[in-house]
Amino acid sequence: MCRLLAWVGREPVPVAQALGERELGAFTALSRQHADGWGIAWWPELAASAAGAPLIERSTTCAANDPRFAELTGAESGDAGFVHLRWATQGLAIATANTHPFTRGRLAFAHNGAIHPQERLDEILPRGWKAGMRGTTDSERYFLAIAARLEDGVPMRDAVAAVVQHIFADFQPTSLNAMMLAQDAAYVISAHDPSRVPAVGASSGGASTSTELDTAFYDLHYRAREDTVVVASSGFPQRTEDGWEPLDNMTLLRVERGTLAISISSLAASTVPLAS
Repeated sequence: MCRLLAWVGREPVPVAQALGERELGAFTALSRQHADGWGIAWWPELAASAAGAPLIERSTTCAANDPRFAELTGAESGDAGFVHLRWATQGLAIATANTHPFTRGRLAFAHNGAIHPQERLDEILPRGWKAGMRGTTDSERYFLAIAARLEDGVPMRDAVAAVVQHIFADFQPTSLNAMMLAQDAAYVISAHDPSRVPAVGASSGGASTSTELDTAFYDLHYRAREDTVVVASSGFPQRTEDGWEPLDNMTLLRVERGTLAISISSLAASTVPLAS
């Protein structure tokens, strides 16, 4: 269980400028609850994607306690990127190799949720892809399953839909919400089980006795302005009057780099077969 934040700018901007200083402060404060590390992936500018992979940085330190997190989010500019605050799934180690984002080629990926049962996680991966694992998480397997489809030439929507439908059909995920940075765009996956949310006071940063469920925990919202588009997990104010709009469950949002063109497509069952 984690928090996610993505931004796309018409020109390269720091996260603090795209989101707003006050909102970034509120987002960063969520790392007290999601205290198992942080990661950032970004393209410094549109032309950079022709040269190689997105830039990434990650740490197993709580973001609110890490000066490097403040430095990157406040001063490092990018035309597209995302931020991940980690709350590690029980049984998965807090280690750099398990810290989001995960990368392959020109793709970077971060996930919010858990997939059970853990003893069957390798079944998510197409044959031969386990060798590409760098860590031990369900999230990395989820990412590689999508990457395998993309490398077979499957369009992004169909690749994501096929993997999401497979995991919901054959496993018990709490959420498959995710953000992915590609050469052409930033993508946001909204796919979660509204009945499997944590307690409001649950935390990886300290004990809590609260049993009230956080029914909005997996909700995602986006805000489109003339020069920036931002997408974020719940946890800080995202009011309609401030331009925030809900992203429906079981959808894929795409924000094109450069133009900021937004498209939203359904993740209903895909007719594209899974990679073998």
